[in-house]
Amino acid sequence: MNLTDSAKSVKLMYMYLSRNLENALKSQMFRGKVLILFGPRQAGKTTLVGRLTQDYASELRYIDCELVENRDLLSRPSTGDLFSLVRKYKVVVFDEAQVIPNIGSVLKSLFDHHPEVQYIATGSSSFDLANKVSEPLTGRSLEFVLYPLSLSELVGTDFDAQQILPQLMRFGGYPDIQGLSEDEKIFRLKTLVSQYLYKNVLSLGNVKKPEIIIQLLKLLAYQIGNEVSFRELATALQTSQPTIERYVDLLEKNYVVVRLGSYSRNLRNEVTRSKKIYFLDLGIRNALIDAFSPIDTVSRNDVGQLFENCMVVERLKHLTSQGKQAPASYFWRTFDQQEVDYIEETGEGLRAWEFKWNVSKSGVLPKTFRSAYPDATFVSVTPRNAYAYVTS
Repeated sequence: MNLTDSAKSVKLMYMYLSRNLENALKSQMFRGKVLILFGPRQAGKTTLVGRLTQDYASELRYIDCELVENRDLLSRPSTGDLFSLVRKYKVVVFDEAQVIPNIGSVLKSLFDHHPEVQYIATGSSSFDLANKVSEPLTGRSLEFVLYPLSLSELVGTDFDAQQILPQLMRFGGYPDIQGLSEDEKIFRLKTLVSQYLYKNVLSLGNVKKPEIIIQLLKLLAYQIGNEVSFRELATALQTSQPTIERYVDLLEKNYVVVRLGSYSRNLRNEVTRSKKIYFLDLGIRNALIDAFSPIDTVSRNDVGQLFENCMVVERLKHLTSQGKQAPASYFWRTFDQQEVDYIEETGEGLRAWEFKWNVSKSGVLPKTFRSAYPDATFVSVTPRNAYAYVTS
């Protein structure tokens, strides 16, 4: 079986920014599990895998599944060809594994016959890869998600976070744009949207109306921090509500957006079925609508929404970077417009936060919420304590 090894297999970035997820992955190497690493394209999955496997360079087999010759061979391998993959190797990596139709069966067969080898599969679509590996690898795999660089990976104190937040809110956290000039960052982000985001999303999930999903992305970009109505989006785009729901689900499974549902347990006047949609990287959001003005309340009117989006997503990124599953999270609102920006529900109870970009303003927990959930903790978050909130 003559698979082509890609040159990017063991090359590391010249300047590597340490990823929080690295330790969690290292702790699971050679412990009898296939490691599945999800995450958007260009988030740093290949570089991270290179770091994990650098001590095994002479015993590493790296397979770029997007190369046509590799995809064709892995789609219909014989048993002998399959087992030749692991001969002499301690680590075998399948990069962008979701393009192989039967990748779950391939990994299961290899694992069952050669469990001493560490198998790693990466994928930029949880929609495709999870569907293909979940059943064949039941009990045999561990799943992780790598997002673009997080606030807690870029800085280590509240002071430093306050300095870098405006850049993170404008340009996001994709590794390749760090250290570039503003013009270069904008160019790279627009290229990322056109070459990777559209290509990846439109190639998956049987998208029959690509022009609608592109317009949907732009509408969602203008609505961060606000509640979203699928019915209203369907009307605006002249399509059906089920189509909008399916496309939003597809965007979420391709690591473009994340949904936050409304929290309701006690009160009749709590909003129960509403949702907010945030972008997992604000650089992508801003590239979609060409919104790269400096982060100040004079030149733009969406700073509060950007900060809210940033804080919701940075919390998610930090928690998952520890190799943990993020707790159930929500926003809270009543029909008379009392609201809490962000809530986490854990075994220890409710934690609530309000986000304020203006450091001179402090969020206040609504009396209705306090009365309904007296044991909930509450913190008002501004740029001054953003790092402490994210890492709490």
